[in-house]
Amino acid sequence: MIGLVTQKEGREYRIPQFAILSLISDQQRFLIEGAGYIFSSQRMKEGIEYEFLISEFEEPSEQISAPELDHEFEEALFSEENQWKHKLQLYRKLEAILKERGVLNKPNQ
Repeated sequence: MIGLVTQKEGREYRIPQFAILSLISDQQRFLIEGAGYIFSSQRMKEGIEYEFLISEFEEPSEQISAPELDHEFEEALFSEENQWKHKLQLYRKLEAILKERGVLNKPNQ
């Protein structure tokens, strides 16, 4: 079979299906998912490095049992305070669009 091969912390990951890399900037989050063969969620920072090779292999690596998580970051990310900040940001974006389209009155008009 053909798929993606990468190494991280001395372990080889042979991923037969797909890998998705995501930078979620409003959450300052880097996420990699690979069909149960690799998973990492961490605070976005300079220096995170992965190298992928398209390769043929006999068998995929074992699927991971526990994803690699930065637990402190995950707790902060999904905290109630952070959820309210996100909702407020979304509200302000939508409010600006509605004002721009004339659905909401702009102040001083």
